Amino acid sequence: MEPIARLEAALEHITRLERSIRAAQAEQLHWVHELRVAMGEVEQHPARTDRENREWADRACSSELATALRVHERTAVRQMHDAVALATRLTSAASALAEGDVSLQQVRDLVDSVALIPTERVEEFEHEALDKARRMTPVAFRKALRRLEHRYSSTAAVARRQRALDDRRLVIESAPDGMAWVNLFCAAEEAVAIRARVAACVARAADDKRTRPQREADAAVALLLGRADASAAPQVGDLGAVRATVHLTIPALSLLGHGEVPASLDGHGPIDVETARLIASHVPSIRPILTDPVTGVVLRFGRTRRRVPAELAEWLRLRDGGCRFPGCEKRAIACDLDHTTAFEHGGCTDHDNLAHLCRHHHRLKHHTGWRMWQGADGVVRWRSPAGRWFELPPDVRAVSDESGSERGSTARAG
Repeated sequence: MEPIARLEAALEHITRLERSIRAAQAEQLHWVHELRVAMGEVEQHPARTDRENREWADRACSSELATALRVHERTAVRQMHDAVALATRLTSAASALAEGDVSLQQVRDLVDSVALIPTERVEEFEHEALDKARRMTPVAFRKALRRLEHRYSSTAAVARRQRALDDRRLVIESAPDGMAWVNLFCAAEEAVAIRARVAACVARAADDKRTRPQREADAAVALLLGRADASAAPQVGDLGAVRATVHLTIPALSLLGHGEVPASLDGHGPIDVETARLIASHVPSIRPILTDPVTGVVLRFGRTRRRVPAELAEWLRLRDGGCRFPGCEKRAIACDLDHTTAFEHGGCTDHDNLAHLCRHHHRLKHHTGWRMWQGADGVVRWRSPAGRWFELPPDVRAVSDESGSERGSTARAG
């Protein structure tokens, strides 16, 4: 095959596959809408209003979808939002996606814009927007949508700004090699002010070998932690004014220098042993928890009691690590401590009947068809409204031996 012909053939196959992918995405959104409709029929309770039934059905549906696709629940909620819009308000956009004429990203941008447009003008807006989408790149199309919004709605800019402000948040993501990303979504003017504040703290001393990005990162951390000198290089253990307690689980032999089993930092995950040793000896606000080098038994905590004392609650935070719902990443410290079998229904206040659930999944457990069970080893089992089963080991496995004492290991949930 001639080079030009080979080039043309490759491009033809790529574009054909892209259209097939878009068609598959349109079909998937169709079935997401069908899933939502079906869940609405399953989650019908006479004691609730229609609005309450719809709300709980949507919550159950987003969790069902997120666990089925192994995606974050926010992603599942977004898919449901897009699916409803395409099935009810933007049927032409659904057809354009199914035919491969527009991309999924363009459709999502259109869905966001339509929410700002008066109902009586949506059809006209959709038609004009799709005409542009078929000819533009996603970036150019997004800019065109902003101009269209101003033409079709005098309040679009204000509404979009408020919607963005309502979504402000701080997200911390674990990264390899004992690092993490700190992502802050805030108003643009605040971000500019933060940048200026950091820049004002960045100064290079004669013997400072740090790069500018390193100095900026160090200054930002110093400002957040309340260190006295935001321009100085950081020192191990210098957490400024912060006095929060964080758990650091370290196998005993590793701490003593005779083993290389990784340690685990609460809210982050595995870190190398050398870093763990430095933290354990220099950072007073991080609490080391030693584990047996062979069995992983947690040494700091004793037997459970009927009521949840502070010590047991702390131990359960270590055991669970976070929300015990499939795929949820909410840290235990921000979760409710829930009786798996309700106390008023005969459940005991004991380690094998207590688990951390974020407020969203705590309410989901009590108000929808999601059902939860827990074994003596701390393994949690869930059954979804669709009948699918999930099994989640804890961060630190809890079991009872013949004498009734608690044992633990550093087995990580998979």
